[in-house]
Amino acid sequence: MRVTRLSWAFVAPAAVCLALLCSGCEPWGKPGPDPVDPTEVTEFKTLFAQNCAGCHGENGKLGPGRILNDPLYQAWIPRDALQHVIEYGRPGTAMPPWAIKQGGPLQPSQITALVDGMKQNWAKPASLHGAALPPYENDKSAGSADNGRKLFLRSCFACHGPGARIGLVTDPSYLALTTDQNLRTAIVVGRPDFGMPDYRFLKAGRALTDQDIADVVAFLASKRPAGSLGAEQEARGGK
Repeated sequence: MRVTRLSWAFVAPAAVCLALLCSGCEPWGKPGPDPVDPTEVTEFKTLFAQNCAGCHGENGKLGPGRILNDPLYQAWIPRDALQHVIEYGRPGTAMPPWAIKQGGPLQPSQITALVDGMKQNWAKPASLHGAALPPYENDKSAGSADNGRKLFLRSCFACHGPGARIGLVTDPSYLALTTDQNLRTAIVVGRPDFGMPDYRFLKAGRALTDQDIADVVAFLASKRPAGSLGAEQEARGGK
């Protein structure tokens, strides 16, 4: 009797473990589901989570990169410009190209799905509070660095000057890794997910004009080191 009980003490746990292992297996001879080809995924949320959320944040907010889930940004950036940035990236910056023809992982249909998803899900009506929506791009020669310096001191220095609590945007190291268009985007759109106001409220609570925006960009660009990646990208006319 003692032998039977002792044997059962070893057999019973082994039987339970075997049953648990077998319950997680496919029946013999039944093939599992075919693996999903990543180049065929066109569902927006999946594509964004796998390729964009690491820099732009979950659901397009609160990431280290540009906020994308923002009605003002989606109203401001043209569809073809958004597609171009995804396809070709921004050379000289942290934004790489994603098109497979540029060495990235995404097929044309997947890039289109990303653009469609952002425009359909995040391009809600944006109130301009009576301000004019500036154009996405501007003539680089139109800005006055001197006027931009004065505007920066009045409207931006408190948060972005030396010793301020938010990033020092006049730092040559930062400016070497960004383009004029990125600077323009930051001024126009702000970072509402981090509390930075956009162009509509940056001039003593009033909207910056397109000339004001061009002037601030010109001032910041004048602080960029010559020969930096950002300067080279601007010389090539990058977006």
